Amino acid sequence: MRPEKAKPSVCWYAPLQLVRTGRLVAIATVFGQHADPRLVEGITRDDGSQRGALGVAPFGPHDYSSEPTPFRIDYISDTGDGWDATYTVAYYTAQDELRLSLGEIPSEGGDTFRTERGHILVFGGDTVYPTASLEEYERRLVLPYTHAFPEPRAAGSLRSAPHVFAIPGNHDWYDSLVSFTRLFCSRRRFAGWEAQQQRSYFALKLPRGWWLIGTDLQLGSGIDGPQHAFFEEIEKSIGPEDRIILCHAEPNWIKEAIYPSEYAYRSIRELEVLFGDRVKLFLAGDYHHYAHHENGRDVHKIVAGGGGAFLHLTNGPNDSVLGGDGVQGPFVCRMKYPSRWISWWLGWTNLLFFPFRNWPLGLATAPAYAVTASALIGPDVEASSAAHLAAQIVQRLSWNPFSLFWVVAVVVGIVFFTDTSKRLYRWSAGLVHALAHISAAVLLGGAVAAALRTGLAAHAPEWLVWQPPLAALATAAGGYVIGPLVLALYLTVSVNLFRRHRDDASSALRNPNYKNFLRLMIDDAGRLTIYPIGIQRVATDWGPPATPTPSRLAPRNGSRPFLIENPIVIGGQCSGTGDWG
Repeated sequence: MRPEKAKPSVCWYAPLQLVRTGRLVAIATVFGQHADPRLVEGITRDDGSQRGALGVAPFGPHDYSSEPTPFRIDYISDTGDGWDATYTVAYYTAQDELRLSLGEIPSEGGDTFRTERGHILVFGGDTVYPTASLEEYERRLVLPYTHAFPEPRAAGSLRSAPHVFAIPGNHDWYDSLVSFTRLFCSRRRFAGWEAQQQRSYFALKLPRGWWLIGTDLQLGSGIDGPQHAFFEEIEKSIGPEDRIILCHAEPNWIKEAIYPSEYAYRSIRELEVLFGDRVKLFLAGDYHHYAHHENGRDVHKIVAGGGGAFLHLTNGPNDSVLGGDGVQGPFVCRMKYPSRWISWWLGWTNLLFFPFRNWPLGLATAPAYAVTASALIGPDVEASSAAHLAAQIVQRLSWNPFSLFWVVAVVVGIVFFTDTSKRLYRWSAGLVHALAHISAAVLLGGAVAAALRTGLAAHAPEWLVWQPPLAALATAAGGYVIGPLVLALYLTVSVNLFRRHRDDASSALRNPNYKNFLRLMIDDAGRLTIYPIGIQRVATDWGPPATPTPSRLAPRNGSRPFLIENPIVIGGQCSGTGDWG
């Protein structure tokens, strides 16, 4: 039982969705770079320094340093997609307590770790999909979280009415941050949480000398001047022995290593230099899986983007070892969830399920195949061999300008689609992919034209005049099926053999499972313990709760949350004995 307004997961290969998303991305990119809303925000916001209750400040750090320990923080990133996945994560986040075993299958006699709901909830970016709007936020994010944690049971207590902070990701920026600002930066209530921030970036002063810094990268354009000045002012209040949790919407440490020519986070590097080696934990989303890198010197970099969006496969570009900055040293991947082996197997399922999960794509490949076939072969084509057919196609290209234009457009478009920073691979893989589609369209169109001509001549000669439009319709029908299959084969081979097109193959899978979120706890001794929580299968059946819970609906199926790996302790060692926090 889902609410009436609950929305399914986004079909990224629906033609209209691609057009709408592309248009908004282009507008946001152009106008966002030339009319940055953060600059206006920096001018118009009140820069007073008067503090309010429970760490509220119009400008400056939100001060929680006097709160008692243990102090807890929930971290969720890349949420606000389909109801089932988003509400599954929201439901377990909202529970007063979770008891977690290590691993998806609990071992007999194994440790159980007890965690409690955070005093603060931090959204790590991309809180809504596919693009930001008030309606999408309301139905994809606010609705599930309101059902998970409707109203505080007492006012003025972080336990009953926790605070929420959010940093925007690229999808939040697609309406120039208008909807995000109304939801998170206007001091309004977000479900059972209270929104406190006034800008799209923030600083939290936490107990026992810990700080949490949330940045706004604005579509990869970096940190703007007022934001950098804000953090420079914050840095003056951070002691030399204090420790920092630095939250970005994107894992710059991975993207810069894999695509050095495409990603250069200069302003982030400047910020990291400003904070220096006081940064002990880097957090990011953007990739919809869990990945933990560590340098052996108690510095950790974690990607935890499993808040509700489709699963990103983990068998993409090799990030097993990431180069350090010369001081921190190389970072080694300690854990990925799901494993690369599971992702490899999931990748092959695109060959079976792509046309069903992404059926609207056929509405685009159908006319494309019909146009390609009509541009390269005539309705009366006769070819005794492949070489003869190829010769006729070359001849047609030599005298028909539209045919040449169409082929060039198809090739350039597919080459541009190819995922790589290496020019040789882009052109070689792109040409192979384009040739596969063109060849499929020509062979399909030629077979259809020949079959229709033979059949009509033998049984209904008067219908031969209708052979060209009938051939086009039949070719389009075939293109509806064959086009997505060719793309599925290309994506599967690319991700599983060449580690390319992970984003495209993953969005095609639309796998809602393998979710994750983090629970952080600062204890009396000032140690930070990180609990990486995984959910293998999201719930798809919901009903009234059978036991006391703050949530309106409880899962009837799906799997229970568990610890992806042992708790990560910064500033101490985890003893591995049962009850923590």
